[in-house]
Amino acid sequence: MDLSELNPAGSSAAVSAVIGPALNESGLGWSVASQIGVEVAAPLTAALDRVRKLQATGQIDRQGLQALHDELLQARRASIVGQQITRLAQGGIQQQHETVSLAQVLRDVLSQRTQDLAARGIGVKQVIRSAEVVVDATLLSAFLHAVLDWGLRHARTPIEFRLDMKTWPAHARFACRFGHLPADQAAALAERPTRGAPGAPMHLEALDCLSWRLLEHLALTMQLPLERSDAGGETTLTVEFPHTANDSLEGASAIEVDSAFALSGDSRPLSGSHVLVIANRRDVRNQIRHAVAHMGLMLDFVTSIESALEFCQHGTPHAIIYEAQSCDRSFDHLREDVARLGGRPAWIEITEHGEAFEVSSFGDTSMARVGRDAITSSLPSALMFELAREP
Repeated sequence: MDLSELNPAGSSAAVSAVIGPALNESGLGWSVASQIGVEVAAPLTAALDRVRKLQATGQIDRQGLQALHDELLQARRASIVGQQITRLAQGGIQQQHETVSLAQVLRDVLSQRTQDLAARGIGVKQVIRSAEVVVDATLLSAFLHAVLDWGLRHARTPIEFRLDMKTWPAHARFACRFGHLPADQAAALAERPTRGAPGAPMHLEALDCLSWRLLEHLALTMQLPLERSDAGGETTLTVEFPHTANDSLEGASAIEVDSAFALSGDSRPLSGSHVLVIANRRDVRNQIRHAVAHMGLMLDFVTSIESALEFCQHGTPHAIIYEAQSCDRSFDHLREDVARLGGRPAWIEITEHGEAFEVSSFGDTSMARVGRDAITSSLPSALMFELAREP
């Protein structure tokens, strides 16, 4: 999402252009569209009130500045999630199924989000058994990030992640459990008489935020059955993976397992991958946007290294494209900080002149390079190679 190029006068038309087709063709309900508007507007309204007070008084304290910062980030996050939901609802994502370690992907996601967990003071308990599943690896990572976002928003107790195997059928099963009420309120709730059938599933609409809607759409796209219960002040989400791999890949017969990737311009093996672009110049941003428009990527744009660093604090993208002129000491700090956060994105440098296209080597500091004159012809291939290769 390129915030620098938003046109306030045309924003309503832009929203209609994006949301409309999804509603008509893919069944994205008006309730979800309304929720996107609410979760964007509410923090922006609070932020606007703070700005008005700042205009009136010329002063803002550190606490108020932090609150303003958090409200803008919240609105930005809601906007990004809304875009992701819309893209999923529109359909057409070409998945690349492969056998991946569910346990390892979960560990990677938790490692990348260590700072978010610490900032909210939420502990994590892991009860994990190794399991390999046949899925689109990018969508699986996005799904687990969405589960964590949803849990972080509502958890009032440590979050437990459990991964085990059902005996019959032999399917991997993932569960996320947390208390959505403080311990004292949950205890008081447990003492009240229950209504309805004992043990009946309970669903609280208050927990159906945009992160929940996103993980629902991701699960639907990946054909993963979801079960959720919010009874007794405790929420439990259970996800079953019907295509669990064993020695004979039993259960994967309905899915074509691809171990390679295609460089065809007509295929979209990277649909859903998250790419951050650091480009100060509008024409460069437009070149990049048009070059990869057919790939189904989730694109975000920032105009400075400082903004990129702030962006990565909330999750590392799969790839970072940047202009060579950004390579100063602050860029080195960005790479160091991303590595410290546990991220290992693909790095692609846009050089100022020429039609060069150099893929990265396999060293820790290597990166691919694409000449600006070759953005249209070579950037898609560079992205496909860098995101498909083993780190």
